[in-house]
Amino acid sequence: MIIRKNAIENFSADNIKSSEPYSVLEDVFVPLYFFHRYQTEAVVKLIGGLDYNYATKGDNQTIVKRIDGATERKALNVLLKTIDINTIAVPERILELFPPRAMGYGKSRESFKSKNGVAFDPFGAVETTSEMTLSLLLHPERASRLIQHKSIDNSQLGLDEVINTLIEKSFNKNYKDTYYQELQNVVNNQVLNQLFYLAANDNSYKQVNAIVNSKLDEISILLKSKKSNGVQKIYDLELIKSIEGFKKDPSKFKRIKAPKIPDGSPIGME
Repeated sequence: MIIRKNAIENFSADNIKSSEPYSVLEDVFVPLYFFHRYQTEAVVKLIGGLDYNYATKGDNQTIVKRIDGATERKALNVLLKTIDINTIAVPERILELFPPRAMGYGKSRESFKSKNGVAFDPFGAVETTSEMTLSLLLHPERASRLIQHKSIDNSQLGLDEVINTLIEKSFNKNYKDTYYQELQNVVNNQVLNQLFYLAANDNSYKQVNAIVNSKLDEISILLKSKKSNGVQKIYDLELIKSIEGFKKDPSKFKRIKAPKIPDGSPIGME
């Protein structure tokens, strides 16, 4: 994340050659913006994770043990930085460098996807990267392991604590900067989307469904208690309606997919 931060801070028109169209810069920015994607996949495995070997009798290797709670909590705190708007917002100065695509320089599978037509979509970038993190963190099997591990050792990180921390890092965040606040709304929608998916999942233990449904009620109460106004109040009321609609009939829920993350490793392969 430190390397990513420095690379984005130093990103400029100098990242392309002279006489190249500015629209090429967008593709140069992709691997920088998603620089954390593979480490995110690695870190999330510590949450509800297991340390194990393919041990055989007599080889004296560790067979299997749970990742300790302190390591899990450290991993969670680091992981949630990848949905922090201060981290994932595309800086406004960089937005000014991304015009519509020049003739002959169209988008490829390694380009950002957009809901804005020819224009670069900073909301879509945030939606994509937050979905990546949240879908890994709130995976149904991980949620089930968190409950199981907590039942065996109370010092372990539990699903209840994970979601509480997630709410604190999303719905409890507000910004005076309207660009940042709109991006926070994008993240909040993704949090809700992933919680709905987890609550409606038939392959999870009922304890998972129960905890998530309880947290949805807490989010609804939180949104109702907020003293938002203007367009933010409209957004908050819509989220409340979404929660109420989901609770009435979870079977009707369809997970909304964010714009597809650009292809990564191996980059450049057909």
